[in-house]
Amino acid sequence: MDTLTKEQRDILLDYYFECANQNESEIARGLLENHQGAVEFFSRLYDSLSPLEHLNTENDTNCPDHLVEKTLAGIYSQSQSSDEPVSVNRLEKLLAEESQKVATKRSSFWKGLAETVGVAAAILIMSGIFVPVSRNMRAHAWQTACQANLSKISRGLTQYAGDNQGFLPAVATKAGSPWWRVGSEGQESQSNTRHLWLLVRNGYAEPEAFTCQGCARGKTIKLDRGQLVKLPDFPNRRYISYSFKLISDSNRAAYPKSATPLMSDANPIFESCLKTQTCLSKGEFEPIRVCEKLARINSYNHRTKGQNIMFSDGAVRFTTQRIFGQNDDIFTVRDLNIYRGNEKPNTEADIFLVP
Repeated sequence: MDTLTKEQRDILLDYYFECANQNESEIARGLLENHQGAVEFFSRLYDSLSPLEHLNTENDTNCPDHLVEKTLAGIYSQSQSSDEPVSVNRLEKLLAEESQKVATKRSSFWKGLAETVGVAAAILIMSGIFVPVSRNMRAHAWQTACQANLSKISRGLTQYAGDNQGFLPAVATKAGSPWWRVGSEGQESQSNTRHLWLLVRNGYAEPEAFTCQGCARGKTIKLDRGQLVKLPDFPNRRYISYSFKLISDSNRAAYPKSATPLMSDANPIFESCLKTQTCLSKGEFEPIRVCEKLARINSYNHRTKGQNIMFSDGAVRFTTQRIFGQNDDIFTVRDLNIYRGNEKPNTEADIFLVP
């Protein structure tokens, strides 16, 4: 098997337990595509833990009281009996041995369950040695980094408004034009992100501030200033993880004086269309009906646990709340259930953050 470094194993473990950030996820996918050792390591990890997904928890809910204590005691005893710390090689050996057991043994339900849960517990405990930050801690770190991004953008918006008679950044956009074609290069604006791109082009904000670390698809633009100023918009949706107040010629907005939502983690309603470039290449937007689930769901940037929202007073808050003001859902247009990608609010009080 091709040798993996400790760092590579750590990344693969993070990726398996779904707590890798966007850069680590890309590295993990690259390893699984090109590194035979990574493929074998990941396969053994999957083989050892996947039986847990098939346990009949409805009919067999009672687990022996001694099982977890015995498993933990055994692992602790093993680690204390050696002067050397528990190594990655032990984990690999454990995976190999238990994969062999699962493949060859046909024991009673409880014995099989004990073995499977024991392996799972051991791997989870050992992986904690290699992954110092838990999933919850990692999620909190992403939320904090995301808040810092939005705070930087907020300062840029405030400075821009101060230099432009109190208006938010805006390019000429006809009411009813598409707002979802991020990266379109036509002369007419068909993307609500072009307004925010003015902050990047004019030096009010750096491009990396527009990528949330919690967004699995997010990427940072790696272009110099000379290249950036030639672009009319973010190259595509991967380079902006946030949604902004919809602006068009009919509702060009002055910078709000009261605390109003201006920007947030990506609107979750349109993820099915905007997560790939399929719709952009076809020049189409598949109509979306806001069902009960879409009416409640939070941004995918933070695994639907909530979203950071930037307010016009400079505050940035992580919340599960979508409704503000006069019963206004920031991710929808009031009283509208079907979307085709060219909607606009009828009033200034109806905030609509897109794409």
